[in-house]
Amino acid sequence: MKRQLINKLKFPGLMLVIAMLSYQPATQANVTPLSSLSPQALAQNVSAGAAFVGEDHPTTGSAQLVEIEGERYLEFDAAFRADAGPDLVVLPHKEAVPTSYSSENYINLGQVQRVAGKQRYAIPAEASLESIQSAVIWCRQFDVTFGYATF
Repeated sequence: MKRQLINKLKFPGLMLVIAMLSYQPATQANVTPLSSLSPQALAQNVSAGAAFVGEDHPTTGSAQLVEIEGERYLEFDAAFRADAGPDLVVLPHKEAVPTSYSSENYINLGQVQRVAGKQRYAIPAEASLESIQSAVIWCRQFDVTFGYATF
């Protein structure tokens, strides 16, 4: 219908004006980096905005621990990119440079949602973040670190 109106009126730039007037921005959740919270509010010392390092596969972008409305998340920024692979999982890890993948060294947040772009993974409420030193993309099937970001 807008296009028919534009064709009838034939005003230059009208399409841009209509597009601007009809734009409705998506609402954003109130995101607070965990690193900006007081020690009393957080009770853990966790840094934010760590850059990914490709271990065995090119991995770029950064990871950040955030709190949104009382829930904790591991978030990858829009620049996040990793190679595709089988059985890729997201792990907050106790080692700054992950070398051991025994289950007591990480929290399994599940399968990688996609290998590019911004994404967020919920961290279970019962999980302790005080010893987490990195975020890892790990291929469980072949025991290969695709990349990690040290906090």
